[in-house]
Parts: sequence; C-alpha cells; structure tokens
Amino acid sequence: MCAAYCQVDVIADSHHIEATIGADPSEIAPVRAAVHDLAQRAGFGDRADDLALAINELIANAQEHGAAPIHVVADAGAGLHIEVSDSGGGFDWSEAVQEHPPRPHARRGRGLWIVRQLVDRVTVDRGGGDGTTCVCIDLHQQAA
Repeated sequence: MCAAYCQVDVIADSHHIEATIGADPSEIAPVRAAVHDLAQRAGFGDRADDLALAINELIANAQEHGAAPIHVVADAGAGLHIEVSDSGGGFDWSEAVQEHPPRPHARRGRGLWIVRQLVDRVTVDRGGGDGTTCVCIDLHQQAA
C-alpha cells in the first residue's frame, strides 16, 4: 500500500494524459486531478467535477474488479476521450449497466450507473485474448 506516500507518475501535456497505477485506492487522486485539469483546459470547466467523479468510479471499479496495472489515457481535441483499461478478465457490459438507478439498499451496481449519468458516451472494449477491458468515456463540445 502506498497510502500518503504514493507517487503516481502522470505524464501530461496541454492535450494528453497518461498514467499507470496499481491497486491502491490512494493512487486515484493524482489521476483524478490531472483529468480535472485537462477538462478545464479543454473548455469543459462546467463539467470537470463530473468528469473527475466518473474517472474516480472507473478506476475504483478497475481496482476492485480488474487487475493491475491500470492504464488511463485521456485526449482532448474536439471533445474529451478517456480510456481506463486493466489486465482483468473483463465483464459482461449488458449485466453491469443498468438503465435505472440501483436499488437504495443494493450493495453494488452504482459505479457504472453514475458514470453513465455524468458523461456523454460510455463504451466497453473487451480487448484481445488476454481479456483486457477498456472502458471509454467521452464528453462532446456543445454546439454554439
């Protein structure tokens, strides 16, 4: 566990972020902050907090249900595209995503539902033979 001493390498420039983290939840914060900053620079200031929460949920899901290392790549252009991938065996998207909010007392099922409420598009790529899953989220620029 890296706790308060965690040093996560986040490679960032004005339009791109890359980070690789392990299974320690304390590693999420620097990636979340970098994505928030990128969203602000890319003109999504009003949605940067939502995006930071979505990234937090996706990385937490990868840490709990997938396998490290977890890779995060974000690109800003006409919109904002972010991929979170891990080395786990993947999951059944149709079972994981719900159209309705989870039941109030349910112990699971909120993470991807929350993400779907916060971003414009969510897709899942189960990857190749090693079972790597990549969850991609997008924000789109609003037409003027």
